[in-house]
Amino acid sequence: MRIRHLLALPLLLAAAPALATGGFECRTTDGANITIGGTVGHTLTSPLVGARLQLGDRLLATTKKAPDLAIGRSWIDDREIRVNLVDPNATRFEAQLRARIGSPGAAAGTLVRHGATHPVRCELE
Repeated sequence: MRIRHLLALPLLLAAAPALATGGFECRTTDGANITIGGTVGHTLTSPLVGARLQLGDRLLATTKKAPDLAIGRSWIDDREIRVNLVDPNATRFEAQLRARIGSPGAAAGTLVRHGATHPVRCELE
C-alpha cells in the first residue's frame, strides 16, 4: 500500500500546475492612464478571483479589506477576456473590458469607463 502512495506522488505533483493562478493586465493606449488587471483562478466557478482598476494614482480593488470594486461578470477563455467591474453594491458599472487574445500572452480590445471607450493592450500571465 505504501509503495502505491509513493508511486502516485510524482503524478500528483505533476498535476499541481493546473491548480495555479494566472492573470492579465491591460493598459489604455490613448493616454487615459487607466490600467485594469485581474487574477484568474482555474476553478469551475467564476474564472476571475480578484480585480483591480488603476485610475492614475487612484486604485480600486476587489481584494482590499473594504473593497471598492466587485466583479459583476467575467468570461475568460483562450480567445477572449470579458470583464464587468461594478461598485460594491452592484448599482453602477466601473469598467467594462472586452479584449480578443491574439498572439500567446497578448490581447487587444477596449475598456469602457463612464461612457468613454478606450483602446487597450493586454499582457497575459
